[in-house]
Amino acid sequence: MLESVGRPREVLVQFVRTGVYEDAGLARRAWEGLASDERSALLRIRAPEARRDSLAAHALARAMLARIAACPPSQIRFHVAPGGRPEVTAPPSARRLRFSLSHADGIALCAVASGVSVGADVESRRNVGPDPLGVAATLCSPREREALETWPPAQQAERFLALWTMKEAIAKAAGHGLGVPLHDVRVDDGSPWQVVYLRLTPDHLAAVAIDSDGDDLAIRCEEERPAFPAPVRPWVPSHAAG
Repeated sequence: MLESVGRPREVLVQFVRTGVYEDAGLARRAWEGLASDERSALLRIRAPEARRDSLAAHALARAMLARIAACPPSQIRFHVAPGGRPEVTAPPSARRLRFSLSHADGIALCAVASGVSVGADVESRRNVGPDPLGVAATLCSPREREALETWPPAQQAERFLALWTMKEAIAKAAGHGLGVPLHDVRVDDGSPWQVVYLRLTPDHLAAVAIDSDGDDLAIRCEEERPAFPAPVRPWVPSHAAG
C-alpha cells in the first residue's frame, strides 16, 4: 500500500507500450472494464491511434488503482473534477488515492499517490518536430523561450521536452488541467511543486509532480506488460456500445 505520512512519499508510476492494444482480445477486455462515461469519451476521439492510447491509459489506471485498493477494477469509480483532474469516488478503500493519466505517441502512463496531489505527463520527441522553438512559442513564457535559445540547437528539443512535461505535470497536480495556459504555469525556483523526470524510451520523457512540503519524493517506476491471447485482427469499439 502506498504511504504518505511519516516517511518519504512514494508515487507509483507505470507505463505501457500501447501497441499491444492492437490485439482485439486485449482491447475488448479493456473496453469492457470501463465505465460508460469513459467509453463515451473514447468514442469522441477520431484518430484511431489516439483512441488506442487513451484506452490503454484508462485500463492501466483502473488496474493500478484496483491492485492498491485490493478490489476488482470494475469497482473503481471516479469523476472528472472542474479543471479536468480525475478523482476517485469509490470504493472507500481507494478514496485517498490520487492519480494522473497521460499518453503520447504509443506510450500510456499513470501515476498514483496516496493523500497528496499528483500530476504526470509524457511527451514524445517526435511530437516536438524540427522546430522546438516554434512549438515553445505557444507553450512557454518569454523568459522560458529566451532560456531555451541559449542552448545549442542540438539540445533545444530535449530541453523543451523537459519543460513541456514539467508544465503539464504541474498543471495537472494543481488541478488546472486545460483551464490555465501553459505559458502561465510557473516552473522556476519559487514553484511549490517537486518534479521528477523519467526517461521511458529514447523518444519519450515523463515528468511527475507532487506537493513540495519538505518530504522527499520517492518514485517507483515500472513498465506494465499486459498479457493477451494470440494476435487476431484489430478490434474497433462499436459506436452503439453503452
